[in-house]
Amino acid sequence: MAELEQAIEINKSIGDATKRSYKSMYKRLMKLSNDEPVLNMSEDRLIKTINQDGIPPQSKNALLSVVIYIRKSKGLKSEKIIKFRDTTLFKEKLAYKEQKNKTLEEELPSLENLENYTKTLFKNEQYVSYIVNFLMLRFGLRNKDLNLVITNNQDVTFVGDKSKVNYLYVTKKYVTYIRNDYKTHGTYGKQKHKIEKSQFTRAVKAVLGDEYEKPLLQLPDGDGVSEDSVSKIIQRFTYNGLGEGKYFKIQIQDLKQQGNIRRIRELSKSRGTDLEVVFSEYDITK
Repeated sequence: MAELEQAIEINKSIGDATKRSYKSMYKRLMKLSNDEPVLNMSEDRLIKTINQDGIPPQSKNALLSVVIYIRKSKGLKSEKIIKFRDTTLFKEKLAYKEQKNKTLEEELPSLENLENYTKTLFKNEQYVSYIVNFLMLRFGLRNKDLNLVITNNQDVTFVGDKSKVNYLYVTKKYVTYIRNDYKTHGTYGKQKHKIEKSQFTRAVKAVLGDEYEKPLLQLPDGDGVSEDSVSKIIQRFTYNGLGEGKYFKIQIQDLKQQGNIRRIRELSKSRGTDLEVVFSEYDITK
């Protein structure tokens, strides 16, 4: 992995999440190339190595991104690779997505199923799961957004945009959801939502108990979870392990069928995702 580490050292502009993704993809690439370094291979060989049957087009795209990144760090052009990515692979991605969406449209449960599941969680006093599902359905959240701290300290409502903590501030009658750390914070800024549903307030209070503050998601030892662990934990809380991405697709599918563009706009804003991206990436009914 020396060539990737050198590339990261040269170009320090990428974030930690991208670094983790590149390292994961690089390990996969080395298995495909029998540990032959990227810089030892021509563009044609790199394309042939990556463009194998059984590898989803999105994964191929991610592998190519690592290759381009490493080559760029050494001043090497990647014109053939970029042309392949933007033509042949692009068409493959579109066909793959169309087929996948067709399958999802036939197999995914309805929004009513998710809503009933959430109600059952509350009824069974599975309050952490209930809170996760309620927030996902109310605001169309990503996994990261649910890594939050519950508190009754009003000071958190005044925390500035530079904070990296998400909160549920709970009072006797309502809860304020404060989101400082989410994927598109740089574009949409801090988000605050007042939630006046009595059941939700009751659930949040039950999880907090007599403590001053408490992470919503916890490891067995009581510590909060890392960003790397959030997605797996959230997925376990969702209906049939669907995960947040499919939850959002179900919501968009249902709302589009209703013709409820107003609610889709609300979810676009609260999720922090441009409306055009919502329809291009999450609308499975096209």
